[in-house]
Amino acid sequence: MANQKNSIQLYCDMCGNPIVGKGVTVVYEGSTITVCSLCYSRIRKASKPASLNSTPSQKRVNVSKQKSTNSEKRKDIIDFEIISDYSSVIRSARENKGMTTKQLAEKLKTSESIIKRIEQGKLKPTLEQAKLLERILSIKLIINLENTGEKNVSSESSDFELTLGDIVNIRDGKK
Repeated sequence: MANQKNSIQLYCDMCGNPIVGKGVTVVYEGSTITVCSLCYSRIRKASKPASLNSTPSQKRVNVSKQKSTNSEKRKDIIDFEIISDYSSVIRSARENKGMTTKQLAEKLKTSESIIKRIEQGKLKPTLEQAKLLERILSIKLIINLENTGEKNVSSESSDFELTLGDIVNIRDGKK
């Protein structure tokens, strides 16, 4: 029984293979992982040894802080939308400025293929990308839903909702 407790098999977080001997716990790209000696030899320069002082509870606190900021951003984002003909607007503005897709990608800090997919209408830019595109190309891509009336129409229709009291009155009226 004691041998079974000590023989817990660890697996490398990089390659997934069983770790033979003692694994190496490192911080790699912000994550604490346990790797085999072969993977450690590959990431040795880019990783740092895991500090014994860091605890999982500290990481959970940081993650919860990130989640709250993301939810705050979402509240701001809900009111905005990207225009429907974004692809043609972006392409024509880029061509008018005399920029190539590669130059635009460098200014946007993304890959050229992303720009091409956006211009083809296959990929809708995120709101952050749209804001950057607006600044770089001097165009308008983001619209406020409150100003277009789309939000007002939905709020007017939601003003009248059926309640349980209404259903009781309807049933009483039918009897």
